[in-house]
Order: sequence, then C-alpha cells, then structure tokens
Amino acid sequence: MKQGISIRALAKDSTEMIVDVVGVIGWSVEYSKVRDILKNIPQEITRVIFEIFSPGGDVWEGNGIIQDIGAMKQETVARVQVAASMATLIAVACKTREIASNGRWLIHNPWTALMGDAAMLEKRAKELRDCEAEAAAFYAQRTGQTIEKMIDLMAEERWLTPAETKEFGFVQTINDPFDAAAYADVKAEIVAAGKWPKALADIPVEPESIKTEGNNMEVKPDANAIPTGTASESTATVVLPIQPADEALKAADVAGYKRGYADGKTADQAEHVQKLGIITATVEELKKQNGNLDGLQRKFQGERDSARAQVEKLTATLKEATTKLERLLSGGMSFAPSVDTWADALKACGGDYEKARKQFPELYRASREQDKINRK
Repeated sequence: MKQGISIRALAKDSTEMIVDVVGVIGWSVEYSKVRDILKNIPQEITRVIFEIFSPGGDVWEGNGIIQDIGAMKQETVARVQVAASMATLIAVACKTREIASNGRWLIHNPWTALMGDAAMLEKRAKELRDCEAEAAAFYAQRTGQTIEKMIDLMAEERWLTPAETKEFGFVQTINDPFDAAAYADVKAEIVAAGKWPKALADIPVEPESIKTEGNNMEVKPDANAIPTGTASESTATVVLPIQPADEALKAADVAGYKRGYADGKTADQAEHVQKLGIITATVEELKKQNGNLDGLQRKFQGERDSARAQVEKLTATLKEATTKLERLLSGGMSFAPSVDTWADALKACGGDYEKARKQFPELYRASREQDKINRK
C-alpha cells in the first residue's frame, strides 16, 4: 500500500474526487501536501471522498488538515478502513462518515516523549491537557455525545468495532461489500463488461408470487390486481401441472453456457498471464529501488550522526568560550583565582555543593549538559 496523500485518477466528466489518506499524519501524510491538493480541486468537483487508513500522528499537522477540510465548499465524505488517534479527528471533520464492516476506530488521550527539568515537564503536561480538552470537545460537537463521555472513551483507549463506532456517532454508515442486496448491481456491471456467460445472464428471476414445490406450481394472487367475481373466487389458489422442459432448448442452453464459460476462462487466463508479467517486472524494479534506498538511508544516517556530534561539540565549546568572556568582562581586573570549571567552583566553595550551585549556576548547567553528552 502506497504511503502518503494522493488523488485517484478522475473519470471524464466526474463530479466526485477520491483522496487516499494512508500513513502517519505529519510524516507520510503532510499538511502542506494536503493543503495544496485541496486548494487545487477542479471547479466541477462537488464531492470529495477521503479514504482513510492511518494510525494517527502529529497533533499540529492534523489540526491544520482539519481546518482546511472544514473550510471546503464541496461535500466531504470520510470512508474509514482504519483510523486511530489524530486520523479519527480528521475523519469526523467530514460531513458524512462511513466505516468498513471489518474496520477499526481508536481514540485516546494525546501523549508525547520528553526529557527535561520539572518546570519543563509541568509546562508540557498542561499543553497535553489542553489538546485533550480540545479533542473531546470536537468529538462531542461532531457526534452529539457529551464531552464527559468522550473524555471517558479517550481514557479507556480501546479499538471500537464498526457497530460501536456507529453507536457513538463517529460514523453514520457501515459499508459491507458482501451485502447480498448489492448482488443485482454487481451482476449488471459484470454483464455490461462482457464478463458473464450469456447462458447465466439470461436466466429469468423467479417472481416472489410464484413458488415451485414437488411437481406442482402454486400461483398466488396479485395483491394489486382488481378482483373479479366473488371474494372466494379472487383469492383462490390455482394449481397447475409443470410442463416438461423442451429437451432441445435445454441442450442449447447447456451448450451456450459451456461456450460462454470456455470463452471467459480463456480470456481470464490470458489477462492473468499479462498481469503476472507486469507484477513480476514491478517486483524486481521495487527490489532494486529498495536496495538503493537502504544504501542511501545508511549513508544519510551516518552523516546525520556525525553532523550531530560535531554540532554538539561546537555548542559546548561556544558555551565555554561565552562563559569565560562574560566572566572576564564582568570581573575586570582581579587577583581572584580563575573559576572555569565545575570542579573549580566546588573547590572555590570548599566542596559545598549547594553553595557552588547557587554561586556558579552556569558552570553547574554546563556540567550537567556535558554529563548528558558523555552518556550518549
């Protein structure tokens, strides 16, 4: 499955456009690309369908996509196979929402990875709470549920079935491609494409008002027919014997079926061979490209690690030089011993750790940062 955001080929004179949303929001599905696609929708398009298969992703990128969907003039439809986290918020931004009969839906509290002091952790915790409240309010607005219900469901963090997804109001429809009621439409499409044997296509559909049992045929009265005679006459059941089938006609139908089956099988085999050749060539090309990609990734990773180490080293050197310069400028002429390192600071304070930390905070921070670099 191709990762990213892409438009399917538009049929001639089509007023509907399908946009595939596949992958991680903010990574393979970038806001900038989504924005460009939505800005350049042809004027004749009145309905845009977002086919979603995504585990979620970045909150800020997702919020940008939500705003752009909300500003669209076209009718918006979300068709979900898998939607989790930020992808569910993008889905409910659409006016109409559908989910596959074997699809899945997951909402949860936002989270992040962070390293820092207590003040930094407290700051980011508030940001997460803000995102949590915004998401719950948006879910409630689009589903008709209460904010409290959405908060509870986010905290529960479990995959919802299609039925549960519809029950909570996240979607309005469950799509089942195996629904027997759709058989007639599928058959009509196959017959029109010439893929259905004529002997099968011409088989008449038995009316519901007629049923066959044993060797007799029971004919039920038509509820819309105008009765004639007495009531007992109009509702009577007429039993007629079934006439034997015409053997010649039966043999012709069988022969026609066999010819249609053979023709269809031959055409299918030729098409399969052609497709197999194309698939094989595509697989070989992808293997080649994948090998090249692996080499580029390894090279890029090595260069990135080397550059990062150099930047960290230069940063530490710059901080040390800056500290020395600041002391020189602020201290002026002094006969006091130079305190350039944390070890010097401890020595100057007689080994008193807390005193050295308060008196020389820059050296303390520099020492902590150097310890982090050394542990990597």
